[in-house]
Amino acid sequence: MSARLSSLNLLLRWITSVFCAVTLIILAAAGHRSVQAAPAKPAPAAQKKADLQGQRVTTALTRVLQAKISSPGGKMKLTVRPTARAAQGYFSEVYIAAHPATFKKKLRISELVMRARNVRLDVPHLLSKGKVRTLSSTTTLRAVITENDLTSMLAKGKHTAAMGLKVKYIGDRMRVTGNWNWGWFSGPVIGVGKLRLAPGYKINFDIISLKLNGAEVPQFVKDKFSEKINPVIDYEDVPFMPRFRGVKVQGSKATVYA
Repeated sequence: MSARLSSLNLLLRWITSVFCAVTLIILAAAGHRSVQAAPAKPAPAAQKKADLQGQRVTTALTRVLQAKISSPGGKMKLTVRPTARAAQGYFSEVYIAAHPATFKKKLRISELVMRARNVRLDVPHLLSKGKVRTLSSTTTLRAVITENDLTSMLAKGKHTAAMGLKVKYIGDRMRVTGNWNWGWFSGPVIGVGKLRLAPGYKINFDIISLKLNGAEVPQFVKDKFSEKINPVIDYEDVPFMPRFRGVKVQGSKATVYA
């Protein structure tokens, strides 16, 4: 009798163990299914709004740059990389490469490679006025400017358009020829000088010699001519504030670095 009870107890214990094990397996499977089936939490409304605003700002910047810079008869690559804070005007990088590049105002460049990193823009200015106002940026630039490029720029200048100036690079110097009309000082003009980096990240034409009607003019006339022609290139004509740090004339090209 005692043997039978012992066997029965063992059987009951085995059944109890199996039941507990099966129960645990069922509960674990049910828990797994509930985790898998749980719907993803929707993004907060504020985050969605920020994402939409970031997309809007990125699209606006891309459109403004495409309208401001073109590459007539050539190729241009434009890459805009927004950050998670694009809605506030923060971009990790803006890359522009064009051959040639023409800027809406007057600037013409035969070869342009520009990379702006850690960019921060004025968003209200961008969205309301369609213009790029750079608040901060680390920008590098390489621009190749030919004689024809510079001649074209001067032809569109506020004070030089009427002079009909033509540019020629001679060694490390530059020569401009045209016609100047300034009171008593009027007639064909020939100027020789150098392109140099000026304060305020500008490129100026530093006059060495200026002849009007074949005669060298006094210094005050040279100063007046310099006032009219300079700056030849202003960094504010280019987006993302490339702070020019050098210019080199070689052959028929001038290369500007930032």
